Amino acid sequence: MAAPDLERAGGTGVTARTRATNALRRSFDRLPPGARADVRRAADVARGLTQVKRNQAALALRVAALERASRTVDPEPVDPRFPAGVLSKTCTQDQVESPWFAAWCEALGEPPQAHRKLWEWAYLVRVLDELDQLRPGRRGLGFGVGRESMVAFIAGRGCDVVATDLAPDAAEALLWTNADQHASGILEDLARPELCDPDAFAERVSWRPVDMRSVPADLRGFDFCWSACAFEHLGTIDAGLRFVEDSVATLRPGGIAVHTTELNLDSDTETIESGPTVLFRRRDLQDLAARLEAAGHEVATLHLVQGSGALDTYVDVPPYVPEPHIRLLYRNVVTTSVALVIRAGGA
Repeated sequence: MAAPDLERAGGTGVTARTRATNALRRSFDRLPPGARADVRRAADVARGLTQVKRNQAALALRVAALERASRTVDPEPVDPRFPAGVLSKTCTQDQVESPWFAAWCEALGEPPQAHRKLWEWAYLVRVLDELDQLRPGRRGLGFGVGRESMVAFIAGRGCDVVATDLAPDAAEALLWTNADQHASGILEDLARPELCDPDAFAERVSWRPVDMRSVPADLRGFDFCWSACAFEHLGTIDAGLRFVEDSVATLRPGGIAVHTTELNLDSDTETIESGPTVLFRRRDLQDLAARLEAAGHEVATLHLVQGSGALDTYVDVPPYVPEPHIRLLYRNVVTTSVALVIRAGGA
């Protein structure tokens, strides 16, 4: 993913990253003394720049706290087809400062932070709850779940869950495995005893390999489906948009799809259209919504605002800070998270 994952790292195996780090350390030890001194000085400079970033982040959080008392929340539209607050919308300062955000973070067992990834998880489960999906008897389908805690959380609410991700031997899975963000088909990697009783988890959750570019035809009749910042990693803009349409086909009539992805905040023309991570433009999402509506589905009103708070103007750059991390710079483009909410049509 474009931003660091907030999930707990699982597994005890040595990753390729660890092996590479150890190899670099051995190479460093073989350098002449003068060269090692130069490397250490460069490292000191890098640490200094990192501290500058931390200082800037602290100032941004302080400014946001000071303005909170006098600043009014930006207005949102109302979509009469959905409960109040349920929109297809962007992550903003108003979102991460709202009471619902803190409440759902607590439910997920996460401390509330001004971080877009945490907003994605909290908003996703909030929408499913508002639309009466998080209760016993409901069937959910998760795409590209990695090791995210939402699988256990949703199962803990009584839902049956089919969790999917790339097959462990797929070439694309290697990147996520090395970053400890791929469950590799091991259900224990998705278990969170604090969110779902282990026996209940074993009974309610199953896993199967699925390439999101080719959703199997037998995955049908679900009450809801979701993905969290996954479909921007399918190689192209078109592949990501096609997945969203395919995901709606997995739902029963009236079922709910909630997907989060990357939104380009800089341009509605130029963007990153192909590669490991693509950035969707407003027009891409508007065209997608129009196609889905024409096919008889309902897309919650697109509310793709940039926000007016202090944290909405702070753009995080690598190495990323824990917060604020609402906007970030990816390959010289400013991006943030956006959620799409869709109700499947049909008789």
